[in-house]
Amino acid sequence: MIPGTYAAVIDEFRRKTLKSPVIKCEGTLKRKITKTPPEVKSVEKSWASFYAILKSNTLYFYKDVKHFKRNEFESACDITTDAVIDLEPDKKGIKLIKISKQNGLEMLLRVKAETGVKSSTFESWLEHLSGSTGTPYQGLKNSLSTSDISHNVANTNGHGTDVDRRSIIDCKEITKKDITEFLNKKMKDPTNKSSVQKLLEDQGIDISHLDKAKKKEVLNRLLTSRPSFSDLERKGLIKYTVFGCPLAKLCTRQKVAVPRVITDCVEAIEYRGLKSGGIYRISGNSASIQKLRFKVDREEVVNLKDEEFDINMLTGFLKLFLRELPEPVIPFNQYPIVERAINGDRNGSYEDTLASLKNVVHDLPEPNKSTFKYIILHLVRVAHEEENQMDEHNLSIIFGPSLLGNHPDRANLLVDLPIQNTAVEKIITNYRTIFK
Repeated sequence: MIPGTYAAVIDEFRRKTLKSPVIKCEGTLKRKITKTPPEVKSVEKSWASFYAILKSNTLYFYKDVKHFKRNEFESACDITTDAVIDLEPDKKGIKLIKISKQNGLEMLLRVKAETGVKSSTFESWLEHLSGSTGTPYQGLKNSLSTSDISHNVANTNGHGTDVDRRSIIDCKEITKKDITEFLNKKMKDPTNKSSVQKLLEDQGIDISHLDKAKKKEVLNRLLTSRPSFSDLERKGLIKYTVFGCPLAKLCTRQKVAVPRVITDCVEAIEYRGLKSGGIYRISGNSASIQKLRFKVDREEVVNLKDEEFDINMLTGFLKLFLRELPEPVIPFNQYPIVERAINGDRNGSYEDTLASLKNVVHDLPEPNKSTFKYIILHLVRVAHEEENQMDEHNLSIIFGPSLLGNHPDRANLLVDLPIQNTAVEKIITNYRTIFK
């Protein structure tokens, strides 16, 4: 079992209810659990080999192919809204897929090709895993030629020399040959600085106190490091487009009260999809959603009412946009108030709880307030269509974590999910009171 109470519950649920959705990826994966939730002490200290499949946004681990055919999996990991996909190289530079969940669980995956066993490629695993979580695949794909690594390198005093993630622009002018020459040659003319020396000075890194092996390790990591988003943003190489842009900035840039990506999407959904069964619950094609996302990010003109965009794709597209906001529509600083209101409802009055939620909405920044009201009123219209079988409770389970979230440093999935879902359900149900 993957450690953690939440994962254990999912395991049991999947065992009893698993049907036969489309398999997105399958093959042999080597897995290592590197971090567990706070309440779990055990951890896998070594790599373990599994036959894995990805379907319905859940990653299943089987002992081998025979157990897969009998549908007897050992563990499962839900990787939808609360998981992040990244790349991390091992000591030999081999690319690993890293999965991080909000409950503190982290695991590394290594794709292993075996003769006679059906195996998806590394790129296929990366694309479908990132698509399931909403992690931008193109950014990960572009980084396959570089490493995302920022480790501490021990110096002669036993302390650490922190090598920050550096911009590719800074590092592209040096090569491994330059590093070798720098390490093997003594500069006769101090004024004639090599490209390596200039880079070290520009980055403010001092390696003079390290031995040759440690110097080489620092320089190789600096050369192969993938830049952080903040580095590229600071240098003007990445600018906010649509996805991942703070709500206020996006509304200001577009000169609208509610981002156009939300209004266009909602209008298209209500135009022909309110009666669609399981709306928002059924997942759309992740690859198609990502293609649409890239078009919108490039600010291409897209008519979402076209028949080529099916309802499940549009609903998945809207959910992805909300998940990728740097901060939820109801900001982190409002979460403690919502938490107290929901927890107080058990001992206090229902009216007091609604009054507290109303105050939270009233105190939101204008872009957040307008956007939140627009989405909630849309969900009200969805809930009032009996044919789609999506009532207020079902919708709150889907939109609770997207509209309302605890700060990542304080997040606890087991505690936060019921609060988020309950709050959103109360707001949808009592929208007249909340927005009065």
